Formats: sequence, C-alpha cells, structure tokens
Amino acid sequence: MTREQFLDELKSALAGEVPANVMMDSLSYYSYYIDDEVTHGKSVDDVIEEIGKPTLIARSIIAAQTGERDADYEYTEDGHTRTVRHNREKKPISFDLSGILSKLAFIFFLILLIIIAYFMIKVGFWVLVTFGIPILLIMGIVYLIMYFAGDH
Repeated sequence: MTREQFLDELKSALAGEVPANVMMDSLSYYSYYIDDEVTHGKSVDDVIEEIGKPTLIARSIIAAQTGERDADYEYTEDGHTRTVRHNREKKPISFDLSGILSKLAFIFFLILLIIIAYFMIKVGFWVLVTFGIPILLIMGIVYLIMYFAGDH
C-alpha cells in the first residue's frame, strides 16, 4: 500500500464520522509520521505495516470522538469489535471494624496517636519554658536598656 492509498482509505473511513478538523488533523498527523519515518530510513510499506489498517485507526479515532472509548470495546485488525472486560470499578476506601483484630489495631493506633500528641505538647512546653521565656526576658531587658539609653 502506498502512502496516498493509506491516507485515502483513512480519509474515506473518517468522512462523515468525525468533524472536518479532526479528520484533517488525523490525516496531517499520519502523513507527517509516515514522511518522518521514511526520512529515518524505513520504507513506506514498513511504516504503514507498523501503523496498521486505516479502517482500524479510523474506528479508534471515531470512538475517541464519540466517547465510545470509555466503553469496554477493543477493535481488531479484521475490523470487528469485541468486548473486553476491565474491572474499572473503584471501590471506596472503607475500614471494616467488625473483626477483633481490626478493633485492636484501631485502639493501638489511637493510643499511639494520643501518646505522640502528649509528648509533642510536653516537649513543646519544655522548649517554650527553657528557651522562649529567657529569650523574651533578654529581649525585654535589651529594649529597656535601649529605651533609657536613647535620647527622647
């Protein structure tokens, strides 16, 4: 198949199925792709064989335009459609606390969280008393010295 035959088949398969701008974009893309691969040393026949049948490509483009791509369809080389089962259903995250191990793990993490919070508060208070108050006192003394030493 020549480059022109490939593009003509693609154009005829897309005609009336997708908007004109989508058809022109697709034709431009594949035309450029074929030319680019040929300039890199491949033959036109090899490039077209790698791309696949124009009717198959057209069906994929049409499906993408109509939103059909979200459905569970796969297009085969012979032009048929087959249903593909994908488990796309996302289950919401939930915690089942009906088992004894689940309840024990929940209680363990709750106690661990409380202990961590307690020590953070205790350490934070210790840092405030150890460093914060003396720093504030020193800053107050420096301010008073600057206030009384300066000219009013």
